[in-house]
Amino acid sequence: MTPMNEPNDRLDDILKNALRRQEAPDGFAERLMARAAQQHSTPEPIHRDSWLRFLTQPLVRWAALAAVAASMVLGVHVYQVRRERAEGEAAKERLMIALHIAGAKLQLARSKVNEIRTDQSTNHQVKE
Repeated sequence: MTPMNEPNDRLDDILKNALRRQEAPDGFAERLMARAAQQHSTPEPIHRDSWLRFLTQPLVRWAALAAVAASMVLGVHVYQVRRERAEGEAAKERLMIALHIAGAKLQLARSKVNEIRTDQSTNHQVKE
C-alpha cells in the first residue's frame, strides 16, 4: 500500500465498524410499538398561541364570513359588468357593419340617381 491510500483505508475501516449490523436492545420493539400507539391515539393539541385560536372567536368568524360573502358578491358583479361590456362592444361592432353596408347602398343609389340625371340631361339637350 502506498501512503496516499492509508487515509482512505482508515476511513473504510471506520465506516465498516460504524455501519456493521448490531442486534437491537431487549424490549426495543415493544417500546417502539407502544410509543407509536400512544402517538396515534392522542390527537395533537392546538397550542394556545396558534393562529387558529384567532378563528375561534365569534366576531372573527362572522367577519371572515362577511369578507367571503362580499368577495363573492363583488366577483359576480365584476363578471356581469364584463359580460355587459362585451355584449355592448359586440352590438357596436354589428352596428358599425350595418352602417357601413347602409352607406355603401346609399352610395350605390346616389350613383344610380346621378347616372339617371346625366342620361336625362343628355337626352333633353339632344332633343332641343
